Parts: sequence; C-alpha cells; structure tokens
Amino acid sequence: MLLITVVVEAADEQQARAACDALISRTGARVVDARDCSDEEPGCWAVVITEPSAEKATHNVSAALARAVRTFVRGLGDGFPTPRVACEPPTAWTVLDDPELISGLVPGAERVLVEAWAGDDPFGAGTPRDDSPVRPS
Repeated sequence: MLLITVVVEAADEQQARAACDALISRTGARVVDARDCSDEEPGCWAVVITEPSAEKATHNVSAALARAVRTFVRGLGDGFPTPRVACEPPTAWTVLDDPELISGLVPGAERVLVEAWAGDDPFGAGTPRDDSPVRPS
C-alpha cells in the first residue's frame, strides 16, 4: 500500500483537496484525509491519498518497498528524478521537496511524502476519516 501526503498551501480543505485533483487523476489514488497544519505554517494543509501497490515482496521486503516508492515517483513524469529512499520495514519512504517540480502536478504544493507499507496499513489511512461528532461515554 502507498500513502502519499501532500503538503499544500490552501485556504481551506476544499481548496487543498482540489489542488490534488491532477495527482489523483494521474495515479488513480483517492483522498483519505485532509488536515489543517497551519499551526506550523499559515495556510498549510496536508492531504493524504492512498493507492494500492502492485509490488510484491517475496524474499527481500526492503527491496520491494523501495521499488514501490521509486516506481510511484517515476510514474509522476519525466521530470521527477529517481529518489533516494529510506527503508525500515514495514515501511519505505522518500520526500519530494522541490516546490517548482511538484507544483506542476499539485499547484501550491511544498513537499510530498511517499510511503510504501508492507501488509495492512497500520494507521487505517485506507479508510476515509470519520468526521462525525464524538459522543461522550
């Protein structure tokens, strides 16, 4: 499973999600969460999208996780260089932090975290956020 977190400059959640439309169309991923992170930077939103990975691990989980991250990034377009990938199973990740490059795909994006996870998603990001009010027990 791939989790992609896009940090984007936006006025609200709707604008942050809309900024990711081209990325979602290109990859076939879906938005599972959007959070206001303006306590770090004003007007900052983190949009989390998920996409299944076709990569299968047989003997070397680390290699499969790193390949999944690299394959996703290469699929973003010719201008995206093969990234350096950090790996500590059950996850591998890279950060794309060239705003000029990524803003061509996601307007207003500052950076993109691409993670590959082995097995089930430990954070439940494959399930859209439940925004219903919390009921006291």
